[in-house]
Amino acid sequence: MKQPGSELQIRIHGIDGSSGVFTQDDPALSECIIKESQRPDFFAHERLNIAGRSSLTTFAASKITRIDLTGEGISLWKPKAPFKAPDLIEISESDFLYSVEERDLKHVERKEQQHAPGQRFVGFLDVQMVGGHHLYLKVIGEALLPAERMQRINFYLTARSLSFRLSGGGIGVVNLANAVKLTAQPGPAEVPSEAWLANEFANQTITTTISRQTEVGNYYERLSQPR
Repeated sequence: MKQPGSELQIRIHGIDGSSGVFTQDDPALSECIIKESQRPDFFAHERLNIAGRSSLTTFAASKITRIDLTGEGISLWKPKAPFKAPDLIEISESDFLYSVEERDLKHVERKEQQHAPGQRFVGFLDVQMVGGHHLYLKVIGEALLPAERMQRINFYLTARSLSFRLSGGGIGVVNLANAVKLTAQPGPAEVPSEAWLANEFANQTITTTISRQTEVGNYYERLSQPR
């Protein structure tokens, strides 16, 4: 007899804020779904079809922002890449704001990010989606050689999707075609040759972030605590 919560739960989020939830309790079929969602060209498909016992649901892949896969026994998937991929973990907005402030990342210059190969690093990524929703990720990995670091940067800049760990367990996949802006803090020492060299207007960042009230109260409360 299957234990409650042992089935795979699939939650699909649309750019309009809608969502759909589906379940699968067959381990073999669940594994196929998980592997399929991790394909680099997954969101290149025009449609995502989900066939239930008595229904067929079709999603326009271009209108999906993210897919969350949860359930007991789901292992962390590591992307196939020409380098050792870092661990990406979703965090809350308050944790992101606190980490950026506590580490003073807004004042850490990119050229200072010179880690020896194999050295552990921690960074943070803010993915702003169509409609204003943000996905906040903590990035933990090992530094590579300069050429390999640039290869890693180009890999993510051209990726169609990004997979990450959910804070409560499970994995998520975000459709980067619906990402308006990605901001890494601190920024990498190496950047694409065609990148514009300019600094973000600080007041714009502060006003945009603080005006969004989600969890900001917790952010200030944490800042007031002794470090």
